[in-house]
Amino acid sequence: MRGPFETLCISEILAVILDGLQGDEKSLYHMSCCCRAFTDPALDVLWRSMHSFAPFISLIPQSASFANDSRTTDHDLLKYRLSNDWKTFDKYADCYTRLTVIRGQDGCHPFPKLRSLTYFLSGPISPQAKPFPPSLRSLTLVCRDAIDCDPIELVLDRAVAEAPRLKELRIIGLMRTMRTLHPTPQPHFGQIESLDLSKAYIRGPELATLCTLLSQAPISDLKIHLQDRLDINWDAIPPMFPALKQLDVRGSMSSITLFMSRLATTNLHTLIFQPDGYYQGVATVFDYLVPIIVETFGKSLKSLDFHINGPRPRAEDSDVIKSIFQGLEPLMEGGLQSLRLFLQVGSTLRPVQFPPEVQSMLEPSAWPSLKHFHFATKV
Repeated sequence: MRGPFETLCISEILAVILDGLQGDEKSLYHMSCCCRAFTDPALDVLWRSMHSFAPFISLIPQSASFANDSRTTDHDLLKYRLSNDWKTFDKYADCYTRLTVIRGQDGCHPFPKLRSLTYFLSGPISPQAKPFPPSLRSLTLVCRDAIDCDPIELVLDRAVAEAPRLKELRIIGLMRTMRTLHPTPQPHFGQIESLDLSKAYIRGPELATLCTLLSQAPISDLKIHLQDRLDINWDAIPPMFPALKQLDVRGSMSSITLFMSRLATTNLHTLIFQPDGYYQGVATVFDYLVPIIVETFGKSLKSLDFHINGPRPRAEDSDVIKSIFQGLEPLMEGGLQSLRLFLQVGSTLRPVQFPPEVQSMLEPSAWPSLKHFHFATKV
């Protein structure tokens, strides 16, 4: 029957209106109740925008258990089992796109359109389980280093095999490895573009495994924290991450130096560099490291964030700054556009003072070739 609201029955127009209401749960609910033609489209958007698992609780059959874990902030955790009572749950879960899971126990994932998943490795993954839906784009693995947990390389094999369109990978915690170099990565690793290891505790064997396993993937964005005194034979690892464009590296100065010397990328344009401080010999360390940055990335680097972290003798600050600027001059001549320098200082009420020669280096006017220059101290 034709009426004043006939235009709203055009699916394309209705979709635009509902997308505009995303996040407005009250309006979406009212839309779903006012007209049968609006019910399913409005519920699709309403359930897609849920940020908690709580609305699903009443839909879970008695064959499943639900638990909260304070270590996962506002995320809810689900242990699921299949049964014949999941039809109502499945209807709404088909719209859900974000979830944190402890452990999948059965043959299929309850959220077939899931895009983002946080998965806690609390034990071995059953061969019958399908914890990683094919729709997955972003995966966070939280490792507990439990004795019965699968090695990280086996988990990654499962993840990329079951979710071949995975783009973003993040690993948190202390992981296990088989302590042998993984064979040549399979082609299905070719989709991962972003890798975040900034909150992973990576020992030597794990680092060797991850670098060997993932270096053939087109990873363009890497965040990593490196421990000191890594027990690793760097010469045994092939050149790493040839597609890398953005690197955020922090941790032990010696480990960072060795890691960066093994990078194969020739197109790195953004580098965030945050080494741990040294009590002595800071200027000597930077004298060795800065030439590696210049030689390896001098032709491609456009943006550099350089953090000088303590503790160290205050008297060395001026020498460190001069050493860095002198070493980075070839980068500026080669096309560096943005330079941000951060100096960690002890908590003090007095402003940090530098000799006139160094102070003049910290003015933007001293670097006319740069589009952006910033210097700041931090506690």
